[in-house]
Amino acid sequence: EGGLISNYTPVTNFTSKNSLPSGNPLKVLNGVEFTTEFTAIQTAVNSKLDAASGTATGTLSCVNLSVSGTFSGATTIDGGTY
Repeated sequence: EGGLISNYTPVTNFTSKNSLPSGNPLKVLNGVEFTTEFTAIQTAVNSKLDAASGTATGTLSCVNLSVSGTFSGATTIDGGTY
């Protein structure tokens, strides 16, 4: 929760393996490549704020924020300078 939010960037170009000739050892998919890929996905997903019940820490900046519902607990809203 909070902190740096990362995006997923593919690590392994699986499509490029299609053009390799049969028998080329790089054409074979191996567990290490899948683990690397799934770890990158996990890191990106785990760094995102949950849509439901997410908790942001630090300063949260929003553009064109629209809020609906009710506020509960100790809440202070600074409307800024006009």
